[in-house]
Parts: sequence; structure tokens; C-alpha cells
Amino acid sequence: MNKNLIPFGLLLLCSALFSCYDENNSYGDNLVDSVFRNVLVDSCTVTVSSTIIDSLETTGQGLALVGQYTHSLWGTVSASAYLPYSSPSYTTEADEVVRLDSLVLALSYGGYSIGDTAQPMRLTVHRLLEKVILNDNDYLYNNSSFAYDPEPIATCTFKPKPGDSERLEIRLPDDLGEDMLTRLHSRDDGLSGDRFEDYFKGLVVVPDLDVCRNIVSFSVGDTASALILRYRIEDAIAQEAECVIYPNTETQFYHVDHDRTGTAMESLPLKNLEVASSELDNRGVLFGGIGWYSRLGFPHLNEILQQGERISIESAYLKIYPEPGSWSEFNPLPDSLFLYIVDENNVVTDAVTDYLGTEVQSGTLVKDESFSENTYYYFDVSTFMQEELGAFGKYKHSLQLVFGEDDYTQTFRNLTFSDQAGRSPIVLQLTYKIYESY
Repeated sequence: MNKNLIPFGLLLLCSALFSCYDENNSYGDNLVDSVFRNVLVDSCTVTVSSTIIDSLETTGQGLALVGQYTHSLWGTVSASAYLPYSSPSYTTEADEVVRLDSLVLALSYGGYSIGDTAQPMRLTVHRLLEKVILNDNDYLYNNSSFAYDPEPIATCTFKPKPGDSERLEIRLPDDLGEDMLTRLHSRDDGLSGDRFEDYFKGLVVVPDLDVCRNIVSFSVGDTASALILRYRIEDAIAQEAECVIYPNTETQFYHVDHDRTGTAMESLPLKNLEVASSELDNRGVLFGGIGWYSRLGFPHLNEILQQGERISIESAYLKIYPEPGSWSEFNPLPDSLFLYIVDENNVVTDAVTDYLGTEVQSGTLVKDESFSENTYYYFDVSTFMQEELGAFGKYKHSLQLVFGEDDYTQTFRNLTFSDQAGRSPIVLQLTYKIYESY
């Protein structure tokens, strides 16, 4: 072989090898020229709509939400606690002489609050006129209610301490305490077992709407939200005693009112609706306590299939920007958001999970303390987008953006974000590979 040809041959071989790694990723396959191109776009269309859940279960949550809070965009929410009680155990002997000291409602903070808790709260306590009875499905909801006496039997003005272990005691009328003590001491059958709730149907704790600017949670269970009947046993040496009347944790619940006057929601029905973001001033909304969640659609995803013989989505990231001004120190951003896959009827079929497919993604919050407009949540939706690519008709899916169940039934956490025409547009960032052959 001519040795002068060897360097030339090696040069040709190297040239061929390096041509496989140019920016178009070209290679030869069965004598057909092919090209891979990687494309990064962040302008994919995302549609946003929001839906209000018909009702939220608020019985048996182990807490009572009470107060009033006004959101900068969505109006005023207020919550009242309904507290039925169970028959107590009274052990003082009937031949003893007893005298009432006091009857108090003992409230223990549950740790949650929304609004400025440096502002005072004023609560009024009312007697229930109806016995609280569960619905046929054994639940009560945020829109359930029972009649109560509009005239309060007690009021309390205070500065809330939601993270404090200190108990808030509201003194109730002595005549109610005297009547309870007399009946219990005489072993009145009308106070035994289930008949106790016929005698004393319970209490409703209501915020004074002229004063309250915050909502707090109170624990319900055992001595939390109990009635404490304090009395003295009059013998040679007076003894202090008490009878604890426990709340009925199966039937206690809280009721919610939402005043939407002057907001984009004002003219909307109270339930059973899905509303496009354009009707909410180009916004989507999630709101615990009243039950709003959002749905995200990707109507033009399949258009990228027209760009080549074969398309493969390599990665997809969804960025959701909370609207500046809709959250604050007193209304902080939620720690977690969740995405679920829904069909054309908005029925959940699966969840958007982590890369192992084992846990539901909770969304990652990237918070910019200096520039709130740079704060966002992001989700890796690569698997969902790849599976959705090419789907049509009834096989096409959307994503449902929601809070966890406890955030809906135990808080008023909320999130407001923009659609793609809004102030801080939602972004779907796609990286996909286009395969072409010639």
C-alpha cells in the first residue's frame, strides 16, 4: 500500500466521525441521511380555568375556624364554629352541697391563622336552637348551618395568639351554669346520654364582622373547646371541683360565608361551575375553605408533530408565578401544590409523580425575597407531556392544580396566578427532539 495514502485515509475517517456530532446530530442509517434537532421553547399555549367545589367537608376535622379575612382580589371570607356537646361525667355525691363558681368555654389555639393577628378579634357566643345532626352521608359541610339565637350569651375581645399554648376562656352566663349544675347534681335523666343534646344543643362561635380582620383555628377534642363547669363543695372545708363537658367531635363543624361583592367573582354562581381565566381578569385561583382549584390545558401541543418525521419530548417544566400583591406576610404562599391528570370530564385518572413514579410531586417553590415577581413554583411534567403528545379527542388530558385535602378543609390558604395574558404569565418550557430523514 502506498504509505502516502494512509494519512489521507485517516483524515477522511476522522472527518466522517466528527460529522456525526455537529449541532444537527447527523448520522447515516441504511444509506439514508438523517438529522436530529433539539428545540427549546417557552411559548407553548397553556389554558387556565378555575372551578369551585360544590362543598367541603368540615365535620370531624378536630378544629374550628373562626374569624374574618378580606383578600385583596377575591373578597371577604368569614367562618363560624358550631360546637355541640356530649353528656358529661358528674361524680360529686348528691348529698353534698354545691355552689357554682363559673361556666366557661375553654378555647385552645390550633396553630393556624390568616390575616394580621396583631389586630384584635371580637367573638360572640350564641346558643344553638337546633340539634346538630349529620346529613344522610354522615357529613356536614362548609355551607351547612343550623339555627341559633341571634342574641349572644357572651362576647370576648382579645388579641389572638395562634402559636401560643395559652387557653382562651370565655365566661358564659351564671344562670346557664346554675341550671346545668343543679340538673347534674340531682341526676336529672334529661342530661344523660343522647338526651343531653336535647337539653343543651350547643354553641356557635361567631366573629364580629365590624372588628375581626383575621381568622384563627381552635382545636376541638377532649378539653379543647370544652365547657368547664367550676363549683365548690360546701363541707367543713370548701373544696373546688369542676365538671368538664366535652365537645362532640363527630358533629362539630365550621360554616363559611364568602362575600364576593366588587370582585370578578361577584356575578358567578356559588357552585357547580368552571370559569375561564378570562372571566377572572386573566387569573387562576386556588382557595382553601371555599374550594377553588384550577385546570390547565395544552390545546396546541400536537402542533409540534408537524415539525418533523418524529418528535420526542426530552423535558417539560411548568412554571406558575403567584401574582404579586396577592400574598403577604399575613397571607403566605402555600408550601405545597399538587398536579393531577384529568380526562375530558375533569375526572382524575392519575397524578403527576416524581421521576421514580412513586410520590406525587408537591411542586418546588422558588422564592425571591427581593423581587416578588420572580417567585414561582415549578413542576417536572416531562412524562405527562410525552405521553400526551399525539393524543386526540377523548384520549386527551389536562392537569388539575390543587392543594392537599387538609389545606382545603382546615385552612383558607390561597394562590392567585396569571394565565398567559396576565401580569406574571404561566410558562410551559419544552425541550423536544425533531427527527428528520432525507
